[in-house]
Amino acid sequence: MQHDATGTPEPRRQPHFSMLRRAGELVFVSGQMAFGDGFHIVGDDVAAQTRTCLDNIVRQLAAAGLGAPDIVKTTVWLARVEDFAAFDAAYGAFFGNTVLPARSTVRADLMVPGALVEIEAVACQTGGRA
Repeated sequence: MQHDATGTPEPRRQPHFSMLRRAGELVFVSGQMAFGDGFHIVGDDVAAQTRTCLDNIVRQLAAAGLGAPDIVKTTVWLARVEDFAAFDAAYGAFFGNTVLPARSTVRADLMVPGALVEIEAVACQTGGRA
């Protein structure tokens, strides 16, 4: 927690965006990192962080009455290109035998120290169909 000059805790400043936004049948989930309790990154490797990111996305979608099978597109940012194989294996295991969403994956510097992956998703109210 940040403190001001007098030592008084300052309120946490929230970023300016919606976590989830609906536009017709589409639901957009803002980029999710592997945040656990207290907004701390959990997981020391990209596979664990990938699972947490995807679980966070599903938690957001549940609030809109949707789930993982409704995801039609993801965008992924990896901090290290050498993590791609481990990320892809964890991502594939998460979705299992369902129709996989379309996906873009790029390497990027992430905004939170310790974050190895960030994932955003677009879901469709009528469900993901190939």
